[in-house]
Amino acid sequence: MKEFLGAAGFFGTAGTVGADLSYLLAVVFTAMFTTSWVQAKKGEGTKHHNLVFISMVSMVIYFTVYYFFRQLGVLALEGKEGFGGPKEVYDGVFVPILSVHLFLVTMGLILAFYMVIQGFRCSKKIEGKYVLTEGNLKVRSTTFKKVMLILLGAWGLNQIILTFVRQASWQSSLAWALIFGTIALVISLEKAIEKWLPDGAKRHRVLGRGTMVVYILILVTSTLTYLMLYVIYPAKPV
Repeated sequence: MKEFLGAAGFFGTAGTVGADLSYLLAVVFTAMFTTSWVQAKKGEGTKHHNLVFISMVSMVIYFTVYYFFRQLGVLALEGKEGFGGPKEVYDGVFVPILSVHLFLVTMGLILAFYMVIQGFRCSKKIEGKYVLTEGNLKVRSTTFKKVMLILLGAWGLNQIILTFVRQASWQSSLAWALIFGTIALVISLEKAIEKWLPDGAKRHRVLGRGTMVVYILILVTSTLTYLMLYVIYPAKPV
């Protein structure tokens, strides 16, 4: 897999297959989520639900394969991804953009799960069609505590594997800590969101718009990262 992703890309730049595929899919996923958002605006709930579900599953599978096995973000933060520009540009421009991109990708994955689950919770299937239903939507305190404990246990197990099995770098441990921390933050915010937007249907619509903004920003930062790595400052031949 690593050899395939590291081969010469198909865009005609200095990018690899993995880099070109990553950017191409960022465009595709953004287009899919934008289409599903338009469907929701038109009241086509079932089409919206189906496309979001397909998009979410595809995105999770891809990013799991690419970001986990190839560890693009960690390698780049360690200075190993092949940035050929000046150090001051790397430290002052590239790394901040990449860090924001990785944070947004994490948020995007979490929000994809959250919005699908929240969509199921605040909708009903009437005559074969999904329809949002008005009414208060809350998470029980016992359920909230169980989820947080499971998350803490998952992070601990992952940390043990990273440290003693894979012997990963501290950057890798930090990246995973940020991922689990972001998930915990989003889950914690749910309790605050319940008070801010108690109505489940309204919450889904408002957060849906926010999620679309995140996906658009992912595409923007992905574009900037790609351009800096493979067009503006490609690695110099050894």
